[in-house]
This record gives sequence, structure tokens and C-alpha cells, in this order.
Amino acid sequence: MTEKVSHNSGRERVYLLVSAITIAVVFLLILVGGVVRSSGAGMGCPDWPKCFDQWVPPTDVSELPANYQEIYAQRGYADTSFNAVKTWTEYLNRLLGVLTGLFIIANLVTAWRAYAGKNKKVVRLSVAALVAVIIQGGVGAFVVFTHLHQGIITIHLLIALLIVCLLIAARLYSKPVSFGESLAVLVKTRWQTLAVLGLLLAQIIMGTQVREMLDTVSASMGGDDKRAWLRALGTVYSIHKSFWMVVTVGVVYLTYVLQRDFESKSLKNYGIFALLLTGMQVFTGVALNQFGLPAVPQALHIVFSSMAFAVLFALLLQLGRGLRQANLTQV
Repeated sequence: MTEKVSHNSGRERVYLLVSAITIAVVFLLILVGGVVRSSGAGMGCPDWPKCFDQWVPPTDVSELPANYQEIYAQRGYADTSFNAVKTWTEYLNRLLGVLTGLFIIANLVTAWRAYAGKNKKVVRLSVAALVAVIIQGGVGAFVVFTHLHQGIITIHLLIALLIVCLLIAARLYSKPVSFGESLAVLVKTRWQTLAVLGLLLAQIIMGTQVREMLDTVSASMGGDDKRAWLRALGTVYSIHKSFWMVVTVGVVYLTYVLQRDFESKSLKNYGIFALLLTGMQVFTGVALNQFGLPAVPQALHIVFSSMAFAVLFALLLQLGRGLRQANLTQV
């Protein structure tokens, strides 16, 4: 009996390690995707799954057919010129996407080995994460086929957040939860967390809409005056630029509530991490506005927002689990 427990414990440790790496890789993919988008490399590979009809993309224009620009112009591409840096940036993004898929498969396999007979929720959430990745791959292909169609980019990011949430949920459900706080405190804080999470999600969606509008504005105005592009964005950008205050106030208050009303160190830490990540989101947003949309802060802005969302989701999930446990205890 002792050997069986040790064996299962070993499998659980392997799952937790693979799970942590997989979540980190997904965030890395979000970061690289942000770099691709902010550097204008989104159409660096104008076809899919190949790149310039090659499995290994070219490094020089001499490796392409003489009439390659005519070919892609006929397919509806506005910019048909070859740029090796943009091509390989997009290609590496695709390779990282494949690696992410492999890690999510590994996450499912290790979850199955560790929990198939005793915690089916972990396995089901891991399966759902794999399904979401497959859908994400299809959406990624559609993005290429539609030449970065507006709206699809937002969906692309939201699916990435869904994948992160599924992986986090599976990881959290692999461990028991128990909080000593009262039912009333758990209920109130859960609703507060849900409200702040909703505010942050609205801010993220507005941010993706601003990014999509920026492509249209830059194409119509031309030139390199990115601050002029920002001024031309209008109401959506103004709301997005100001809405951070609402989100920040919500996160600050939630962090205060967690520090005041909870004894659990893990729950207190969720608030602190959410506050730090929100601060970094605001900092990179200010940098974008003040310094004319530099590429690296653009990508970091997306990642910090996504990480803050993931932390708040984990907090919401844990509070819900604690609430269910408290209800069962009272019964």
C-alpha cells in the first residue's frame, strides 16, 4: 500500500512540474505573439502552415520565385515585399505555438497518469485545454487567411486566456483547499473578485480593439508619427487610457480586503501579485503613450494584463472552492 501511494505521489509531482512549465510556455507564447503584432510581423509568413510555400522559410529574397510579389498581390496582400526579420519572427512564433501544443499534450498525459482514477476534474480540464489549443490553431490559420481581419485578433487573445485559465484550474483542482474564513466573508470577497475580473477583462478587450484600430489608422495615415496615430484613434482609445484608474482602484481595494479579512497566506499573495501585475500593466501603458508605441512595451503590456487576469481568475476559483467547502461543512 505504501509503494502505491509513493508511486502516485511521484506521478502527481511530475504533473505539477509539467503543468507549471506549460503555463509558463503559454505566457511566453502570448509575449511572442505580442512582439509579432507590435513589430508588424503578423504577415511575415503570408501563407499557412508553410511560409512562402516552404517548410523552412527563406532568409533572402533570392530564395523566392522572381514573381513572388505578383503571386501574393493576387491573393490580396497589400504589402508583398519580403522582410527576413519579420518572416522569421512570425515563423518562430509558429514554432513556439507547436511547442505549446506539445506541452499541453504532455500536460494531459501526466494528468491522466496521476488523476484518472481519483480526480477526473483535473483530467477533464486538461482535455478542455487541449481542445482549446486545437481551436486556437484554427483561429491562427484564419487570421493569416483573412489578412489579420479585425475582431479575429481579439478572439485569438481571448482563447489564449481561456487556455491559461483551464490549465490553472486543472492545477488548482489537483490540490485540496480549506479556508477558515466565514461563509459571509467568502461570498462577499468572491463577488468583489468577480467584479474586478470583469473590469480587467473589459480593459483587455478594449486594448485589443485599440490595437486593431491602430493598424487601420497607421495604414491610412502612413508615416512614422505614431503619436499622431494615437490621437486619431478617438473615443475607444480615450476610454481605454482612462479606464486603468477604475481597474487599479478595484485591484487595490480587493488586495486590501484580502489582507484585512483573510488568514490564508496564499489568498493574500493573490492580491499582492494582482496588484503588482496591474501596476506593471499601467507602467507599460504609460510608456506606450509617452514614447510612441515601442514594440517591447506593447508585448509586455499584453503579458502583464494576461497574467493579472490569470491571478484574479485563480483567486476567484479558490474562493469558490472554499465557499463550497464551507457550505458542505455547515451541512
